[in-house]
Amino acid sequence: MLVAKPAYFYLSAVFSLFCCRCAFAQVLSVGETDAAIATMVQQIDTAYVFPEKGQKIAQHLRSEYRQGKFSAAKNWQELAETISKNLKEFSQDGHLYVRFDPKTVKELQSAAESGPDTASQAPEPFFDGKDAAERNYGFRNVQVLKGNIGYLEISEINISANSLPVLFAAMRFVANTRALVVDLRNNGGGGSNVGSVLESFFLPPNRSLLEFRTRNGSMQTEKTVGWLLEPKYEKPLFILVSKGTASAAEAFAYALQKHRRAKIVGQRSAGAAFMNSWYPVNEHLYMSVSTGAPAWPGTTENWESTGIQPDYTVPERTELDAVVSLLK
Repeated sequence: MLVAKPAYFYLSAVFSLFCCRCAFAQVLSVGETDAAIATMVQQIDTAYVFPEKGQKIAQHLRSEYRQGKFSAAKNWQELAETISKNLKEFSQDGHLYVRFDPKTVKELQSAAESGPDTASQAPEPFFDGKDAAERNYGFRNVQVLKGNIGYLEISEINISANSLPVLFAAMRFVANTRALVVDLRNNGGGGSNVGSVLESFFLPPNRSLLEFRTRNGSMQTEKTVGWLLEPKYEKPLFILVSKGTASAAEAFAYALQKHRRAKIVGQRSAGAAFMNSWYPVNEHLYMSVSTGAPAWPGTTENWESTGIQPDYTVPERTELDAVVSLLK
């Protein structure tokens, strides 16, 4: 059904498109670019989780800029894309990148200006924003397949007070199945601001999952939550992964595999283990820097660069068939 929209909607849309085109068409000045690169270099050098590697990456970025490797960029969007590609190739770190996103920059700057106490209470766009609700917090599909096999497709990891009712409803729906498939193929990650609730449906309370180390040497152990009152799922669990499965989605698969609670089916995952933080560069750009490194408790082992190796490696689009065969 088409609904007529007031005239101001179209004027606003045209104005936004005009502003967007202006931002993309803007010719970068040497002074602006110099300042942006200097800020990025400083952010990598002072915030990267491994100081020595961060220093090498920062030196590389400075050297590449001086050699004119980014001179072909005509606007902030192109500059961000060129630098991101360059940094990823050099560092092999998928969490190290630059984005052209003035809206997010404003949110980051506003949070920084409000101070840490206020910022910690402020809404987080990823968890609390309208877009998160419209994406149903990543819960894309839940059903019971032939043979009484539960199926839960999650396109992003977005666990918060807002999404808990959706998670609980999904798990109740598959509670009586004889096995469960959690489909994380092409799930790029995300996170949780209420603890490891998803893992807590499959493991005992207060079970250690991962240790996160920061640049200053501090360490925090992530555990399953002790407050979950929903019934545990104790039947066989299969997790589908692909080369597009990354970050928090990999963390879930990794922990469940290491605890021998789930079998992983699919292809080797992306290998993006680090935790990242976002920093404003200027009014146009923000930078993502890896600021935390996970490890299996008591070790330095994680899945950075190597990815999650499936228990059963199968071709793309055959993963569900493989699970059905395994259950037979």
